[in-house]
Parts: sequence; C-alpha cells; structure tokens
Amino acid sequence: MAILKIKKYLGEGTLIIFSVLFALFINKAFESYQTNQRKAVALKSITQELYRNQAILDRWKDQHQTVLGRLTELIEGKNDSLKQAIASKTYLDLGFLTDNKSLIDAFLTNTAWESAKETGIIAEFDFEMTQKLTLVYKMQDVMTDRTLAKILDYYFDTSSHDMDNLDQVLIQFQLRFVELTGQELVMVTMYEEALEAVR
Repeated sequence: MAILKIKKYLGEGTLIIFSVLFALFINKAFESYQTNQRKAVALKSITQELYRNQAILDRWKDQHQTVLGRLTELIEGKNDSLKQAIASKTYLDLGFLTDNKSLIDAFLTNTAWESAKETGIIAEFDFEMTQKLTLVYKMQDVMTDRTLAKILDYYFDTSSHDMDNLDQVLIQFQLRFVELTGQELVMVTMYEEALEAVR
C-alpha cells in the first residue's frame, strides 16, 4: 500500500515537473518568436531607411559635385561670365552655383536605427551588422551635422557676402565642398556595405 502511494506521488510529481518544464519551454519559444518578429520588423525598417537615405545621397552627390565643379572653374578663372554675374550682386547668391536648386532637398534620417537602439532589439543583431550600421549612421551624422552645417554657417556669416573679397570667399566654399563631396563618396560605399549586412 505504501509502495503504491509512493508510486502515485512520484507519478504526480513527475507529471507536475513535466508540466512546468513544458510550460516554460512554450513560454520561451513564444518569447523567441516575438523577439525574432521584432528583429525582422526592425531590420526591414532600417533597410528601407538606408535605401531612402542612399537615394537622397545620390541626388546630393550629383548636385554637390556640380557646385564644386563651378567653384573650381571660378577659382581657376575658367568661367568669367558666371563670375561677373555673381559679382554683379551685392551678396553671394548661391543660386548661381546650384542652378537655383536647394543645397539640401531632403534630410537623411536615422529614425529606424534610433528606434532599434531604444527598444534594445539591436542586441539581437550580429556583431558585424551592428558595427556596419553604427559606422554608417555615425558618418551620416558627421556629414549632416558638421560638414553641411559648416557650409550653411559660412553662407549665413556676413563675411561670406563681402563681394570685394569674392575670390577668398569662393576658395572657402570650395574647401568645404571638397570635404562634403569626399564624405559623400565614402558614404556611397558605406551604404552599400550596410545594406549588404542587413540582407
């Protein structure tokens, strides 16, 4: 009789332990599924953001190369008619250099990347992917927050509209656009590498 009770308790105990372990397994599997879903959504958002930023950069690169080319021609004395048109104004009109287009027609975003960091889902990304994404977004910030900001700050500085000192002003703009276009060329490769990492 005692042996039957012991067998019964052992059977019930084993069943309880098995039930708890099975519940934990199901719970863990569901958590893993949710994590994988959040990771997939984050990667899709980051991929779309990188493609959008890449398209914006392509437009910027072409436009800024054109501006740099014009600045170089002006400094080397190869476009006197353009220089005379610029000098005829009482201020430096960037429209002569940009074909009256905006210097920046859209913003490079980092919303998907910042969201992934805030939610902590980047802990699920592999190391190499995280490295490439961190690098591309840092360089993007440097280009927009520093290099482009320097160009705009210089343009809005009153000294850049001193038409008596036009040659020096053009050289200052050329130096800044050399830096910007160089960074844009680097960003082309960085976007490709980051997109390859998230595929």
